[in-house]
Amino acid sequence: MRTLRLERGWSLARLSERVHYSKGYLSRVENGSRMPSPELARLCDHTMGTDGELARLLAEAGPPEPAGRPADADGTEGAGAPAPPARPVPAQLPAAGRMWGRHGELARCEAFLARQRGPAVIALDGIGGIGKTTFAVSLARSLSRSYPDGALFADLRAHGRAGLPAAAGDIAAGLLRTLGPLTAQAPADPAERTALLRSALAERRVVVLLDDADSVAQVAPLLPAAGSSLFLVTSRIRLTALSVRHGALRLSLDPLATEEAVLLLRRELGRRAVPAAEDGRGAADAAAASDGADEVLAVIARRCAHLPLALQIAAERMAEQGPAAAPALAAELGRAGTRLDALALPGEAGAAVRPVFALSYRRLPADQARAFRLLALHPGAVAGVGAAAALLGEGTGTASRLLGELHAAHLLAEVEPGRYRMHDLLREYAGERVEAEETSQARADAVRRTFAWYLHTAEAAGDQLLGDGRHRPPVDPPPERCEPLRFCSTADALEWCETEHVNLLACAGAARTAGSAVAWQLPYSLWPFLFLRHHHLDQLNAGLVARRAADADTGPLAGACAEAVLASARAGLREHRAADVHYRRALELFAAAGDRVGEGAVLLAYAMSCVRQGRVAEAAGHVDRALELFTATGSTWGAASALVGIGEAHLVQGRPEAALAPLSLALELHRAHGSLWMQASTWTLIGTAHRERGDHAPAEDGYRRALELHGRTGMRAGTAHALHQLGSCLDAQGRVPQARRAWLRAWALYDHLGDPRARDLLVRLAALAPCRTAPPDGEGHPPSGGAVPLRE
Repeated sequence: MRTLRLERGWSLARLSERVHYSKGYLSRVENGSRMPSPELARLCDHTMGTDGELARLLAEAGPPEPAGRPADADGTEGAGAPAPPARPVPAQLPAAGRMWGRHGELARCEAFLARQRGPAVIALDGIGGIGKTTFAVSLARSLSRSYPDGALFADLRAHGRAGLPAAAGDIAAGLLRTLGPLTAQAPADPAERTALLRSALAERRVVVLLDDADSVAQVAPLLPAAGSSLFLVTSRIRLTALSVRHGALRLSLDPLATEEAVLLLRRELGRRAVPAAEDGRGAADAAAASDGADEVLAVIARRCAHLPLALQIAAERMAEQGPAAAPALAAELGRAGTRLDALALPGEAGAAVRPVFALSYRRLPADQARAFRLLALHPGAVAGVGAAAALLGEGTGTASRLLGELHAAHLLAEVEPGRYRMHDLLREYAGERVEAEETSQARADAVRRTFAWYLHTAEAAGDQLLGDGRHRPPVDPPPERCEPLRFCSTADALEWCETEHVNLLACAGAARTAGSAVAWQLPYSLWPFLFLRHHHLDQLNAGLVARRAADADTGPLAGACAEAVLASARAGLREHRAADVHYRRALELFAAAGDRVGEGAVLLAYAMSCVRQGRVAEAAGHVDRALELFTATGSTWGAASALVGIGEAHLVQGRPEAALAPLSLALELHRAHGSLWMQASTWTLIGTAHRERGDHAPAEDGYRRALELHGRTGMRAGTAHALHQLGSCLDAQGRVPQARRAWLRAWALYDHLGDPRARDLLVRLAALAPCRTAPPDGEGHPPSGGAVPLRE
């Protein structure tokens, strides 16, 4: 090898860099003190282009002769027993089962190793039961030919039964004993031990699996700065500093994808039933794939949270009980409170999900453990920092830190920045811990703070949407250690409502179960958002929750608010007869409660429903009565809304001149109250009043002002209506290309919202005179948001 290297003018360092073996190792091979491996011979042949010469020489040489007995003192060869056998190449990887999927993670490891020079470190982290050790063992086995000096394994015991992680010096002592007689006598000093281990590893090409690491401080002393070995580190926490300080590739293993999880279940069932065929599928596997069994397996996989350990246990249970057990197991896993019991094998402590979670839980500091268990009380699946802060009774800074630490421990998943999710199995375990470790008063206080945070933040959002002075039923102030959000703009309020949409509905449902008044207060505070964003079915369901909660309330106000929500939802769904029933019931209950502003607000909404049904005279009567109630109570917000209703009634009755005065006054009042949406809607009506008078310039100005305001709020329905009316204004002036463009954009928004006016606009578009200028590409699709200026 030396001769061939020198013929090419290569230094030992250059050969080391090309074949990824240390210089010390190659030097001993060239000096004859180390027997080369077939893998090294092939690598050198390939690198130096020697056409297999070294590999042939090595094959011809055969295995080395066994060493004789040392010479006696007189120089003659000693007699007696033969020399002890050579120490075997270490192969310490544990049996870890078969790995499923993870093709993307494997590809990342291979790409990392292909470009790595010197020792390589791959850190694998994930929740207990996710398959970290299985992945590491599978990866190490696949790379065994590249690491001819063997495979080492050490259990770092971060989650061992004894509760104390192994010290770096003790780990080093065990690995040194494995490496051979020259290193078996480890120094007494731990620092000297780890230094000797690093020296020994730098001269070898081995793969080292350090399993269940507790921290970077435990691992770092074991890692050499030289050599060509591979270190695989597994941990339940994110060892980010290994990436920063040691250039490690860090991979977080997530639960399996649905397809991978179903494949695991199906193949495991087939493997247990009959021997696998050559293609890896047995007869039972093929049978399971038929008969629609995958649908049941997909349900089981989802209820196992796609966690490999849980999936393996479920497969074992189904295999033991037969194919018919799958539907029963799926049903058992669907019952909250019994999933962890179902995912355990009798008499097998190591084959159960609950003990695996317990090992992670007991390692948490007290504040993190408290946060983990209290998060089980959050009503939704995903919690933001603000809601978590209220739940925990902490400031947002502390809550953010705790959530981040639980995420680092893989007890939470960060689904988007600042928002975290706990999968169902962990949530059930956290629920067990909160019941066992928190008093009933502590649990009740946490839930009350959470309900109050959602309610008062939703109220603040409603103020942004409708303006100061809107109708608000009285609610209790926020409790201590609960800091609801405030909003600086309508867009911020809408963004929060959309983000928390599912949680808000879940909160109302949880409040009803808990017997809290929030169950009817929250749906009422949400109706502006749900109605204006066309979430009418969700509004209907929220209204039903509110009415069931109101049935248990002794006062009429709860029922009035619930009926108002139901009426708004039915009106949004164009179910006007059903809406009228709820409106009339809401009016009776608000009157009984003595809430005149609430009664006036319902009268205005009822009037708009009457207008849509052609009952204009009745609508005018409701608006007049609402104005009387608002005037009597001194509600300028209500008076402004009533003036808008009066103006709209005049427009419907064909009196645009009469509409302008109340609409202009309403606009000034709404400016004072701060609702951009109410101002935009009023500008649209003002534009229509001018258009119907034949004053197209002020009409177009009104519509464009409305579009600008709706663009700032993100109100798609209002934007569509203003574009619709602007198109009519442009069409009346003979500006057909511009009218067509406005109507196309209005139609796209209506169609996206499922608004029936989309069909009416298609008829109008078809009736337009042919237009030479085709609309730009994409104008027939819903725009990304905001108003689009229309220019000639």
